[in-house]
Amino acid sequence: MTLSQAKKIYDGEWIAFKKKSCRESENPEGNVLLHHKDRWTLDKKLFEMGKVDLYITFAGPLVKEGFAVMF
Repeated sequence: MTLSQAKKIYDGEWIAFKKKSCRESENPEGNVLLHHKDRWTLDKKLFEMGKVDLYITFAGPLVKEGFAVMF
């Protein structure tokens, strides 16, 4: 599965993604090891499983519609 496919499937959730290859790619192939709506819960479960070297991302908009972010 590609990262973009995983983001469509788990829309609105945090994803722990393990790439199959070390090659750089905009849309890498890999596996979703864990997903959850709550980031803290995802991190806790990954820690309990002893998983490291994963790409963790949010599948969805980071800012709700109608809101803005200013840095």
